[in-house]
Amino acid sequence: MYKFSDAERAFLTEMWAITKDDQGREFLVGLTIEETSIYMTLAHKHLSDHLDHEDGQTYLKLHEKHESARLQVIGAEAYLRVENPIRH
Repeated sequence: MYKFSDAERAFLTEMWAITKDDQGREFLVGLTIEETSIYMTLAHKHLSDHLDHEDGQTYLKLHEKHESARLQVIGAEAYLRVENPIRH
């Protein structure tokens, strides 16, 4: 399981990108706990420009999966705010 730093957690929370399961384990929206560990490891490699082709393909696949789910969460939240603005 990936252990998010405080800075990562704060950023990802603000971006609607992180969630918890019923056991309190944190992971990225749209990914499994295992996929989150792989993705975050590859994201750190990506930032330091150390991804080989295979890792790059895995990173992109997981990134697209995560971003798709994250955008759905944002859309659902926006819908709720428009439909029931008193709640927010």
